[in-house]
Formats: sequence, C-alpha cells, structure tokens
Amino acid sequence: MRRFYVNGQAVPRFAKGVRLRHEADGSAMLLVPEGALVLNSVAAVALELVDGTRCLDRIVEDVVDRFDVSTERALEDVRALFERLTARGFVQC
Repeated sequence: MRRFYVNGQAVPRFAKGVRLRHEADGSAMLLVPEGALVLNSVAAVALELVDGTRCLDRIVEDVVDRFDVSTERALEDVRALFERLTARGFVQC
C-alpha cells in the first residue's frame, strides 16, 4: 500500500460510496464499497467532523476538546487514521 502524508491544512472528504453510520448501541462504522470498518470512539468522532470544510488541524482540536488526550497524541492518531483511509481510497484530502 502506498504511504500518504496528510498535512494539517488538508480538508478531508469522503470518497464516493463511503459514509459514516452510527448504530443504536452507540458504535460507529465506516461503510465502504467493500463492506464496513468498525471504528473506535476517537476515529468515530474524527470522521463525524468530516464535512468538506474542516481542515485536519481543526478536527484534531475538536478531538482534544472531546477526549482527555494531549494535542500531540490526538494529532498523531488522527493523522494516522486519515493517512490510512486516504491510502485505501476511502477519504480524499
């Protein structure tokens, strides 16, 4: 798989056929053409903020506000999430 680097000013958008779904039990999944990815709570919040206007830095700020996590850790986790999803073609940055 090709490695992607996503910078903080990138504005992520879901690729065609990809969407976020929340379940009745509070869990979330990313629906992709090949199936579904079960998300942890941080990934669910980060992807919930994908609206085509927020940059990655803003998404990281919102994750920090919602969770007891340092900015550095949130940046590392959120950037890794979006790099993986971009590499798989599920998100465009």
